[in-house]
Amino acid sequence: MVENKYYLAIESRPKNYFPINLLDLKIANGFSTTNLESLDAFTQKFSKKEIMDAVRDANLLVVSDDMALVVIYYENKNTRKIDALTKDNYYDMWKMFKEKYNDKIFLNRVVNFLNKKINNESLEKIKNSKNLDDFLEGIVNIPYLVQRKLYLYLYE
Repeated sequence: MVENKYYLAIESRPKNYFPINLLDLKIANGFSTTNLESLDAFTQKFSKKEIMDAVRDANLLVVSDDMALVVIYYENKNTRKIDALTKDNYYDMWKMFKEKYNDKIFLNRVVNFLNKKINNESLEKIKNSKNLDDFLEGIVNIPYLVQRKLYLYLYE
């Protein structure tokens, strides 16, 4: 299976994306990636405003603060977008799991969200976990993109 390549981009108008070459941004300090997990780790160090200011400073695009900062990738010959994760929408999902592990309503939300997004074996391992460590191990072992969607779902 070929891994998708992901790019930080600015949505200047609906469905009109300007991909950002991270090497052009001073805040990147020479960092560049097309891996979603690495890109998320990079963008979570900065606020949306800091990233937009870096794009402005690099004279890549005339940006306004109401433009969306997104991550784009190509699927079935179409450009798809997902929200960029920044300091603005950061929270510690793992800490939340630890704090709410005994909350059955919270755990049901997690399981219901994961239903049909992961294979049955992984879902059963999470549902039937006997302790927090087993539960966290089950979450860690699901694909990163599903973890990311869960992160955004729980953030809302």
